[in-house]
Order: sequence, then C-alpha cells, then structure tokens
Amino acid sequence: MSASHRSGRRSVIHVSSAHRVSDGRITRKEAASLLRVGYKVTILALKRAEGAELPADLEYIEYDLPSSRARRFLVRLPWLIWFCVRKRYDVYHVHDPELILLGLVLRLLGRRVVYDAHEAYAMVILDRDWIPRLVRPLFSRIWRSCEAFLANNASLTVIAHDTLEEQFEKARIVVVRNFPIPSDFHLSNSTAMADRPPVVTYHGDLTRQRGLFSMVEAMARLEGVADAELHLAGSLSEADEAELRRHDGAGRSKYLGWLSGAALAHELDQARAGLVLLHPTNNYLKIRPNKLYEYMAAGLPVIASDFPHWREVVEPCRCGILVDPLDAEEIAKAIRYLLDNPQEAAEMGRRGRMAVVELFNWQQEEDELIRAYSSMWSRA
Repeated sequence: MSASHRSGRRSVIHVSSAHRVSDGRITRKEAASLLRVGYKVTILALKRAEGAELPADLEYIEYDLPSSRARRFLVRLPWLIWFCVRKRYDVYHVHDPELILLGLVLRLLGRRVVYDAHEAYAMVILDRDWIPRLVRPLFSRIWRSCEAFLANNASLTVIAHDTLEEQFEKARIVVVRNFPIPSDFHLSNSTAMADRPPVVTYHGDLTRQRGLFSMVEAMARLEGVADAELHLAGSLSEADEAELRRHDGAGRSKYLGWLSGAALAHELDQARAGLVLLHPTNNYLKIRPNKLYEYMAAGLPVIASDFPHWREVVEPCRCGILVDPLDAEEIAKAIRYLLDNPQEAAEMGRRGRMAVVELFNWQQEEDELIRAYSSMWSRA
C-alpha cells in the first residue's frame, strides 16, 4: 500500500545519491514547499551535515553507503533502486545524474517520476579531469542522449537554469531556479559595512575550478591593505588543503570548515564582499551559481566572474564588480577597492539585497514548482 493511501495525502519521495538530507534546494526549498501545500514528503539522501537544522514534519531516511565514484554506481545506485522499487510513493523526484537509471526503472514499472537537473551535466563531463580528455566528448554525447530519453519519458522535468531549456525541448519541463530564501542569509540587526573587519568570503565546494587558488593568490597581492583576510567555508579535500598552505596568500586565508544556517549567516554579516570566481569551464559558462544570489541576499557586494550571463544580473543590479577569474591581480584590485570604499560597498550590497527581495527569491520559484506538480495530476 502506498504512503498516500495510508495518510490520505499524495506522497512524494526526493531521492539523491550525492546530496545530503540537509541540502538547501532539495529539503529547505522544494520539499518544504510541497509540504506546505499538503503533500506528504520524504527525503532519501546522505546523512545530514553536522549541526544542520532541518524543517520539521518532513520524513528523513538517511544513509551512509560507500562514496567513491565506483562504489556510487556499484553499491549505492543498486541499493537506491532496490529501496524505491519496494516502497510505493505517488511521485519519485530524483536529483542526480546516475539516478537516470533509477528513473527509467521506475517508469517501466508505471511509477510517476520527476527528474531534477541541477546543472548542465553534459557540460560537466567535458570538465572532469578524471575522465580521459579524448573520450569526454563521446561520453558527453552519450550522457545527453540518456538524459533526454529520461526527460522525454518522465512525468515532469525540473531544470534549475533557463539556459538548459534547449536540451529538453521535447520534454515536459519547468524552470525552478535555485534562488535563495532571503531571510536565510540576512540578519535583522546586520552589522554596518564600515564596522566590519576587512574580510572577504567564499562559501561552497572549494576546488581549483571554483576559484580556490585564484582567490588565495589574490590575497597575496593585497600589499598595503592591513589585516585583510579571506574566509573560506565549505568542503576542502586534503590534497587541496595541502596545496593551499604552499601558496603565498595562505597566511591571509582562513579555512572555517562547512558552515550552514545561523553560522553561515553570521559569517556573511561579518564580511565586506562575497567572492564567486568560478573558472570558465563548459558548465560554469552555462549556469549561474546560487551563491551569487545568496551573497546578494546577505546584502554583500559580489566580486564575480565576468561571464556574459552573469553580467546580465550584476550590471543591471549594480551589485558588485566583474573580473577575470583567472587574473589574481584584477581580483586583488577589486577586493582592495571594496575594502577601501565601505560606503559604496554597502550601496552595492543594498541594491543586490533589494533585487533578491523583489526578483531573485524562492517564493516565485515555489509557485512554479507547485503549479507544475498540480499539472501532473490534471494529466493523469
């Protein structure tokens, strides 16, 4: 018997093989929004991050299976397929690339499947160093075909970026951007910009492609700017942490570990600027990162990669400075400018915050998601 038949409510299970149950898009946004309009919602994902606060009234099934790339396919994926086939829900909302196989199995069994594409995965394959360069284009084409096949057969495909629409032109799609919940990143009694320490910050996965070493190298070029620091919050591999220590800017860089909730909001409240210096990879040239909007929600001016579709946000909103993410000197110049001009930095932050409150917020995306879910029942 399905969960909906027992409870009298339609049931949804969000399934992830790569995200934690504390993931912002899956749990804080999509699942919580569906719960608010009456769905019974379960999250099947990796164990929550330490100290993470989760919305009440959602059901959480947390697991911690082997996490190497090979074991994700050979152990984790078969276990998730076995679990989902045995358990009956009205909707299976799947979130990760390898879960295409799970989605296809469920569709063959006549189950209702929502496929959620967080990124341009065909482009991600072209950027993966662990895949031999010569075969990346072939793998990317194969992936694009497999993803399109699931999307065309799914009950609904949710995409996080409007730039992905061309990939799913034959599918039933809805664009649900990963915009922030403004209150999550802004304190009611926020610290005046001029009273903050000379700190710039980055939060998220810390990798070379995400600008880790570009940021650290820029800090080494801030001569004459007393006490300036770069705060790094997020996940960092042991190898990258060791390499970071060898850079000249390491003495001005502080690794905070993973922050979420109130701790992250406090960190952003003590910073003068938010850095989002992703490198010009195939994927990052296609999407806008959610942290761009999160910094704006926090009232922080942004120092961001000068990519055409990022420029479409930063320039009209006048909320930051665009730079070449591969040029440490240009990044340092932008950091120095914002540290030396706190009043102008505060105005940039205010304009960015206003843009999020008025335009780039989760509320309008929530409405899109709920309407798309409702359309599935009307087609049934």
